[in-house]
Amino acid sequence: MRAGLILLLLAAGCVTAPRPRPAPEFGLRLSPASLGRELQLSQRITVVRGEERKSFDAQLEVDASAVRIAAVAMGQTIASLSFDGKSLEQRVSAQVPPAVTASRILSDVQLAWWPAAAIRAGLPAGFSLEEEGGKRSLLQHGALFAQVTYEGTAPAWKFVRLNQVRLGYLLEIESVEAAP
Repeated sequence: MRAGLILLLLAAGCVTAPRPRPAPEFGLRLSPASLGRELQLSQRITVVRGEERKSFDAQLEVDASAVRIAAVAMGQTIASLSFDGKSLEQRVSAQVPPAVTASRILSDVQLAWWPAAAIRAGLPAGFSLEEEGGKRSLLQHGALFAQVTYEGTAPAWKFVRLNQVRLGYLLEIESVEAAP
């Protein structure tokens, strides 16, 4: 009887479905200088996840020494980050969902605004980047991971749509470049 129970448990273990793997963590950490220019943008960002839409304002500044981002909603700073190419400093309000991390914000910014050659040089194994017209596709082992579409004039694009297919959210970003 005991041997039969063990065989039954082993057989049951063989037919159970494997647990789904968590969404892969992807993160770019490109040097600020690899952007190849200074950039100052005022942005209106809408995050879309399912039927939910949330908007906030952001300031993006990049020079050869750092990437700096400040996000503001209803007059309150909800997140700020600074990346010097080595260390990422962040302050995030308790109102921001835990899934929103400074690392993910930095990666999204770099995927959307950095030159394709710089991104390709910094991609982890298994990832590739394709560009065609006003569209950029990030692939993981040939499958679409994220897609960026652009409207306006490079490199400060008036409207950017970043669809994080594998991570389940869409960013709609309207930008105005500050005068140098």
